[in-house]
Amino acid sequence: MKKLNTAQRFWLLGSLAMLATTVAIIFMQWPLRDPEVMADLQASECAQWRELPAARVDEAWPMTGDACFALRTLMVRDEVVISSMDDYDKYRRATGIKRAFRSLLTWASIMGGIYVIAWVNSRIAAKFLELKTRKSR
Repeated sequence: MKKLNTAQRFWLLGSLAMLATTVAIIFMQWPLRDPEVMADLQASECAQWRELPAARVDEAWPMTGDACFALRTLMVRDEVVISSMDDYDKYRRATGIKRAFRSLLTWASIMGGIYVIAWVNSRIAAKFLELKTRKSR
């Protein structure tokens, strides 16, 4: 295997540092349980909202202070029907995985783009050096 040149080593070091940062951001942004949503999921007066058909979720925008405000806001904002704690945990897990995938894809795109730009730049520099060497002969 060919040894890495200095630019490739810097790129690798930068990529690993950015990966560590991306993983830290993923952990910091992982959706946690909202105590208000948890309380609404357990409250008997919120039963009608837990049994709401998916097609009617967007019609139920709550007003601040309404009963089941946190649950209704989550359901309307994210267009999801959550009827139990298990549904809420599945929703949080799915949301976290989507965010993590998007973050890692962004990291890979940026690092790949930087590598391609550096590689093209080195090829152009090599051609100019070759032309300069030919002219000096």
